[in-house]
Amino acid sequence: MSTPPLTSPLSPLTPELSAIFDTVYATDLVYVKDCWKLCGDAHCCSFQRYKSRYRIIAQAPFQELPLLPGEYAYLQQRGWARQFEPYEHKSQSFEIDGRTLTHESIVSRRPGCACDHATRPTICRLYPLMPQFDIEGRLIGVEQTGIYEEMERIGGLARACQLTQLPFAQMDAFLKLTGALAQSPLLRLYLESYRLTKAHVSERLAQRVGQTGKDVFAAFEGALLRNALVDKPTLHPALSALMQRYDERWPQWADLEAA
Repeated sequence: MSTPPLTSPLSPLTPELSAIFDTVYATDLVYVKDCWKLCGDAHCCSFQRYKSRYRIIAQAPFQELPLLPGEYAYLQQRGWARQFEPYEHKSQSFEIDGRTLTHESIVSRRPGCACDHATRPTICRLYPLMPQFDIEGRLIGVEQTGIYEEMERIGGLARACQLTQLPFAQMDAFLKLTGALAQSPLLRLYLESYRLTKAHVSERLAQRVGQTGKDVFAAFEGALLRNALVDKPTLHPALSALMQRYDERWPQWADLEAA
């Protein structure tokens, strides 16, 4: 029996996903109060100190925020997508062995922070930590969220974000938020595919910097403009194996999502 696609080109908001996002958006995870003062410029709200090092792609201010399946529909349903205005909703589908992975994001041109604190999307609530789940949905670790942290490592730069650990006082909020995400095999698969893709891009970027001696930001910008951040023949097997593991373990995931 064939397995259905993991998601449609524009991810629908199922009742289960809506309930999960209700919990996520009601969880005000703040690692350190007024943490934006630690880095001096609300680094994660714009990454402007790094974007200013690009020659072309950051001539106009922008912030691109990755979204989980169903999250854009959730924001729209509650009228919260307007906080990003002016913005563009992006959706890009990747075909893997007859299956579809759809990456959705919001590109906000709003001056300053792209969103309001109370209604910030999942990625902003988790930053700078990205949860790692096993196939059963157990939390087994965390890692740095974004590509800029990888670029800091590759370029030998001091960390811009000064948050280095999860304070004990915020542990319950972190576990509540990640526990909600863990309920959905679909969300876990997308988080894991993001991790695999980020590691792939980081490895290629490090190789490029090592081979050319270029500044890490120049190397990233050049690869992005040439659409060469990802090598599909290399990344494809890793994503294909990931999807196969989820198919084997959660063959009825579609019923679970619609329950």
